[in-house]
Amino acid sequence: MKKLTVLFAVFILGSMQVFASNNNLINSEQQLRNQIATLLENPEFKLDKQQLKANIEFTLNGEGEIVVLTVDSEDLDVESFVKSRLNYKKVDSKITNIGNKVFKISLKILKSEGV
Repeated sequence: MKKLTVLFAVFILGSMQVFASNNNLINSEQQLRNQIATLLENPEFKLDKQQLKANIEFTLNGEGEIVVLTVDSEDLDVESFVKSRLNYKKVDSKITNIGNKVFKISLKILKSEGV
């Protein structure tokens, strides 16, 4: 293959707070995670390492848009990629009921095997 194929292995919602037995909010968080995973598919930059990691902090504004607060990564390409793909992208209107909260997720990008 001419280009590197990058696989998104795992989004870990390790630092997110868990709401006390409210299934609607948990489902909303899962839907939000799935939408973020979709937005971050198929990056267009080359990986020098076998894997890259980033910690992302974001919130949702009143219009239901993702607002990226910080991207902590060693690679500037990852930072700009995450910001360009996520910042001010609208999420499903069913998800906006989560409220004002800072979300923290971990992103791991793996270099495709066989390339």
